[in-house]
Amino acid sequence: MQSVETAATGTKAPEGAPPRAGGARSAALVTAGIVLSRLVGLVRQRVMAHYFGTSAWADMIAAAFRVGNITQNLMGEGTLSATFIPLYARLRGEGKSEEAARFARSALGLLLVVVVAASALGVLFAPWLSWLVAAGFDEEKLAGTATIVRIVFPMTGLLVLSAWGLGVLNAHRRFFLPYAAPVVWSLAQIAALVVAGTFLGQRGGALATALAWGAFAGAFLQVVVLLPAATRALRGLGGAAPLAGAKPPNVDHSIAPRFDAKDPHVREAAARLPGALVGRGIIQISGLVDTLLVSFLGTGANATFGYAQTIYLLPMSVLGTGEAAAALPELSRDTAEADVAKRNAAVRARLGASLARIAVLTVPATLVFVLLGGDLVALLLQTGTFDQAATARVKPLLAAYGFALLGNAAGRVLTTTAYALGDTRTPARFAVLRVVVSTALALVLMRPLGVLGVVLGAVIAGWVETCAMGIRLSQAIGGLGLEAIRGGRIALLGGLSVGAGVLVRSVLPASLEGTAIGAMLSLGTFGAAFVVLCPLLGLFDVRSLLRRARR
Repeated sequence: MQSVETAATGTKAPEGAPPRAGGARSAALVTAGIVLSRLVGLVRQRVMAHYFGTSAWADMIAAAFRVGNITQNLMGEGTLSATFIPLYARLRGEGKSEEAARFARSALGLLLVVVVAASALGVLFAPWLSWLVAAGFDEEKLAGTATIVRIVFPMTGLLVLSAWGLGVLNAHRRFFLPYAAPVVWSLAQIAALVVAGTFLGQRGGALATALAWGAFAGAFLQVVVLLPAATRALRGLGGAAPLAGAKPPNVDHSIAPRFDAKDPHVREAAARLPGALVGRGIIQISGLVDTLLVSFLGTGANATFGYAQTIYLLPMSVLGTGEAAAALPELSRDTAEADVAKRNAAVRARLGASLARIAVLTVPATLVFVLLGGDLVALLLQTGTFDQAATARVKPLLAAYGFALLGNAAGRVLTTTAYALGDTRTPARFAVLRVVVSTALALVLMRPLGVLGVVLGAVIAGWVETCAMGIRLSQAIGGLGLEAIRGGRIALLGGLSVGAGVLVRSVLPASLEGTAIGAMLSLGTFGAAFVVLCPLLGLFDVRSLLRRARR
């Protein structure tokens, strides 16, 4: 039987067999880092909800940070995942450590130029950017949003630089630190809110400005955490060894940015850039359009929309971003195989293993969002000015987002696979399709359904994009490895684990309904049932996965 070399171990595995320890361990490390950062991020959101609730200032903060998020995704990790990381990982896999280091430094130099220019333009055009993302706001709210945007844009520049460090560390198979680093960003904002809101008694615009400066300080700290680790990796200290047979590292110890537009690898990355920018840009435009439409739906609409997205992004980041980030360096090494049949077999096996892990986790998560969503919102956000009425506003949005989890998480991995194969144009084309479908549906559904209509438009459009991407990729590599997914067992896992949580909630006394204690009991029961049932159904052992991640 033919075999493919596993990039993680350098050993031989049966052709078409799912990658074992390498992919699972990498995914576990990414998952651990993301879970940690997202949990602290949820604490940050809870503190924000305590001080701002669903007020007008909460709307302004949500809109301003949305502008920064769009820019960060456009210039940062999303684009680097399509251009920088695959090339850098491939060069290391081929044993060309010197070339890889020079390319990384050249990429950093160009990124510095872009960051400085973008930050300056963002500060200058803050009023217009605020109008672009929240035209439904009145003049006073737009002015307040612009004030926050002027701080958020330089903050975003720092986060983009930290994304370069994330890319280097990922290519060296160091996954935990880059995805846990955003913890310091969240902690800085929490500290700013507590100091300004509790000890100094600030409210409204003064407190919102303090939050923005806290975010700026947190972004600076994140750069301080990531760049030294990335530079050590470039110097050959702490990176994983190249594949078997590759040359030992012999890299230039200088870590100063280079400004070499003639570097052939920079040119190769630049050739991929238009497609990546279109793909990422279109996705960000879709988010911008959604935020813009929601701004016309009254006070608290943007805040409610943002709170629902925050909760949705916890499992989405773990399931989609985590799997994609862990798979990208390995897929990039798989594509170095000269034999197309062997390459496609390796890619299918790795893709199927990723999609199987995603399915095991997203199906129960979807049922939690739909059946236990109110408990989730109450546990994570209900405090201070964020009351039960606010929880009731967020609950249906969260239920709708539940149906997006499997489609969007799978879509992230499919897009990453296309990037590893050097194809940035196909994801860009399907991203355009997504925006058209999402906007059209949102305009139709928001009239009768309000914010829920905008969310449903995005959910349906995400599935359209993922299905189209799956069909195209299946044609390119001869399948998607879907035989690795055990549909019946996954459905049973979701039904039994979530059913246990629903059963506990149904027998709770009325005094515990809608409270954090009641939510902990129902959600805790679901979590315990999930951990027990996973190995019993032969899916995976959560405890062994965590032990492997620690090792």
